[in-house]
Amino acid sequence: MKRDQVGRGRESLSKGLRRERILYVEDDDDNWEIAELRLAKRYDLVRARTDEQACRFLREQHQDIDLILMDIELRGSELNGIELTELLRGNTLPERSLLPSYARHLPPVGKPVIFVTAHGARYTSVKLMLSGADKVISKPVDFADLQIALRELLVSRSLKG
Repeated sequence: MKRDQVGRGRESLSKGLRRERILYVEDDDDNWEIAELRLAKRYDLVRARTDEQACRFLREQHQDIDLILMDIELRGSELNGIELTELLRGNTLPERSLLPSYARHLPPVGKPVIFVTAHGARYTSVKLMLSGADKVISKPVDFADLQIALRELLVSRSLKG
């Protein structure tokens, strides 16, 4: 797969039934592969390796996803996961004119966001939640905890919708 393409996870096997679709913004191949193995039976997963891929995907298909898993440190990206989430939430970033062109005029995205990070000690939960996260999960990921968080947020979202 080319570096600038958004990677797709396994597609739903059951025709006619739509599974929840999750965008996972993750630069690390190992973390992606583990998540795909653990989550693909229940969810349709789409991967963005960089902030640019995430922005392009969300600009074109934000209505097609149900939730975003967001890594914080995104190698090869101009924006980290916190900045990207603030942008998706419509929060004002300093010097918006200095944003990369692909990140300008991105429509606010009201989908739940779960930060998945190995840098939990570097950022306080308050800062992460104020940036627009709905939940924070530390790496290495406890997939039982992640599954609970996913169900909780997706059920809550469907009840609101």
